Amino acid sequence: MNKFVKTSAVSLLAAFLMGTSASALAHKVGLVDMQKVYQQIPQMGKIEQALQSEFAERRQELEKIQGDIRFEAEKFKREQTTMSEDQKEKLRDKIQGLQKILTEKGRPLEQELKTRQQQELQKVQTIIVSAIEEVAKKGKFDEVKTKDTTVYFNPEKVTDLSDEVVAVVSKK
Repeated sequence: MNKFVKTSAVSLLAAFLMGTSASALAHKVGLVDMQKVYQQIPQMGKIEQALQSEFAERRQELEKIQGDIRFEAEKFKREQTTMSEDQKEKLRDKIQGLQKILTEKGRPLEQELKTRQQQELQKVQTIIVSAIEEVAKKGKFDEVKTKDTTVYFNPEKVTDLSDEVVAVVSKK
């Protein structure tokens, strides 16, 4: 009886392993290069333009302050030998005040810009994931991986779906 159990267990294990290897051969895997997708989809350009126009006025204000700082610093450098100590001190204070204003206005702008970029990227990521699912279902893929997390893949057995995903996302 004990021999029968061992033989049955070995037979069952062998059958299971053969079944696993057969299904592994039939496993259809796709690959998506996310960097390529992001670079080629038109939505990324639209996001960039929208954010540029949304924050243009505030950026111009900061650029003006930076220009003022450069001007005053160059003036200090040029004229410091002929300036009195009082004039030097006033000019240093003016430059430091401008730098403080630049910092006070620049940090919130930077944070707000990052937040808006993240919001827009999340929208695009949702569209990309939807497109990947659509392409995978249409091509009857069992699994789709991203190229950046894959160390090696056999290009003869794994299909690169990046261009198809770009095409689907570009239509949305």
